[in-house]
Amino acid sequence: MRPMLLIFLLASSSCYANDYSSPYGEWRGQTQYQAFIRTTSNPAAHIVTNLTINIDPGGKITGKSTENGCQLLGLAEPGVTPAIVTLNVTLTGCTYAGYNRTYRGLLSVFSKDRYAKFSLQAIDVSSGKAGTYNITATMRR
Repeated sequence: MRPMLLIFLLASSSCYANDYSSPYGEWRGQTQYQAFIRTTSNPAAHIVTNLTINIDPGGKITGKSTENGCQLLGLAEPGVTPAIVTLNVTLTGCTYAGYNRTYRGLLSVFSKDRYAKFSLQAIDVSSGKAGTYNITATMRR
């Protein structure tokens, strides 16, 4: 590989990793998982743990939260501004089975403050298990 091309590739990848101008790329942060069955918080479901997600410029979302076993897979679509993407994500493999479902949410980048707000929500209206499932985080590069 040519030396100039190698320098360009290394510089662009390190710049991308620290860039807060776009929601695309890898994000990490402490994430809170909460389940409310009917209107009562379920203490067995509540956890705060590390989450890593990657939003590909083509829209594919992957991620994992190893402490609770959750794997994320889904799609991101452009939001109302270039700093926001809307998310449609399915969680699988979670140790708390109630989290294994499809969520909708947002990732919003606050470039001046160098963080992103991540939030997902799912609502279950089935009989006996009606509830709301929330996943929120402040994420950084």
